[in-house]
Amino acid sequence: MSQRFFSRERFLGEKAIVVYFIVLKLIVCLLPFEYGYFRDELYYIAMSDNLDFGYVDVPPLVPLFLAGVRFFLGTSFISLHLLPAVCGALVVWLVYLMVKELGGGIYAQLLALMCVTLAPIYLCFETVYTYDAFDKLCWTLLLYVLLLVLKTGNRKYWIYFGIVAGIGLMTKISILFLGFGICLSLLLTRERKYFLCPQLWIAALLALLIFSPYIFWQIKHGLPALEYYKNYATGKTWPSTPAEFIKNQIVVLNVLAAPIWISGIYYFIFNSNGKKFRVIGYAYFIVLILCIYKEVKFYLPAPFYTVLFAGGAVCFEAFASRHNFVWLKRIPLAAIFLMGIVSVPFVRPVLPVDVLMKVSGRGVYMGVKGERQRIGRLHQHFADRFGWEEMAAVVAEVYNTLNENERSKACILTGNYGEAGAIWLYGEKYGLPKPISGHLQYYIWGTRGNSANAVISLGIDIEKLKEQFDSVEQLAHLDCDFAMNYERYLPVYVCRQPKKSLEEMLQAFKHLD
Repeated sequence: MSQRFFSRERFLGEKAIVVYFIVLKLIVCLLPFEYGYFRDELYYIAMSDNLDFGYVDVPPLVPLFLAGVRFFLGTSFISLHLLPAVCGALVVWLVYLMVKELGGGIYAQLLALMCVTLAPIYLCFETVYTYDAFDKLCWTLLLYVLLLVLKTGNRKYWIYFGIVAGIGLMTKISILFLGFGICLSLLLTRERKYFLCPQLWIAALLALLIFSPYIFWQIKHGLPALEYYKNYATGKTWPSTPAEFIKNQIVVLNVLAAPIWISGIYYFIFNSNGKKFRVIGYAYFIVLILCIYKEVKFYLPAPFYTVLFAGGAVCFEAFASRHNFVWLKRIPLAAIFLMGIVSVPFVRPVLPVDVLMKVSGRGVYMGVKGERQRIGRLHQHFADRFGWEEMAAVVAEVYNTLNENERSKACILTGNYGEAGAIWLYGEKYGLPKPISGHLQYYIWGTRGNSANAVISLGIDIEKLKEQFDSVEQLAHLDCDFAMNYERYLPVYVCRQPKKSLEEMLQAFKHLD
């Protein structure tokens, strides 16, 4: 019995190895060291307190999941980061299944799982609560279902594809890029035959049906997402050149893993065993070209690389076995693992901040930009975790200087969703009212019945405030060395003698970007 329990297959077999990688993923993603809640996490917490069928810039599913997590586990770093880590672990399992479906052996599994488990951009997704980790899972699941369709020809898989696509759209609508890439690549190959099968069209209707609540919400509120995406593309996203965009793909997926996913492209388009999956290779280029043309953030196509890692690992394994290159099986594994481990402190909080300050300038990731704002002493991925509770404390000090009559009617007006989220989460501890803002979903939530008699404001330029109030007085300021540049020194004003109603003012402060 003991010999059977301690068998090689049990501890070194395929299933054991994928479990090890899943455990490694969960450990790295759930390390207890944190700097603070990320800006977007504060936003999702506020949305999870105001469940709806949609939001200006976010479909409803991810805030709904967070509401469930907070109901059962409370609000903490570990509870918020649990589901993104689980999404990462599920992607590891799906990539293992992809390699199996492509005929890969244990070496191909090791190589693909190494790439996926420690890819820097994936660790970014899976260590913060945003829709990106869920989006990556949906992309990977869609690509896996597509692979099954192309391998087996079984048209029932299109039904599953439609269900996953609908759920993906309710997670993050950028999955439309993948859908467009797949549809166009089907038309470019013999697989266009699937457009004649009813299952594909049923799948499209299912996806639309699942997505319809968000469509109706957008229509009801005047399609604010259109304004948001227009402003976001022209005023916020960093306009990468094609060369810069491609360079970023190489850097954020682990420089040493680039030969694997490039081999995956070759495998799906040119390899004799992989050509039946040519749709996947063509779809990648279509998605990449579309992302470059639309000047989206560099990480939007990152989920596509999961299937490229699977195909590339199978290609590497076949080449090494054919030529009996034992070194080709060992060196890439060791190099990718070491590079992945070294990159961890540059993509998630594990180092004391003073140590991070000393080493961050040496990292290749400092040159990777997703937005136009100037980076401060820390990269944005870290800087946006600092100063939030201190912000609420400073606002509370100002709030407590007001007389009792003013305090009972005072409201807090912020410039952006991060500042509003800080007051939303931490303000209750200090007895502060819920904030209002003209930014994103806070604009839709409106004034909540507040008046403009006494307004505490932060994050809004004083000249804009003077256009709305006769009296604007600075009573405090927030000073946080590690925050983003535009929030390192943040004045806090008390505004009195309004010239307009608060509802009219909110129109002036509105910005959906």
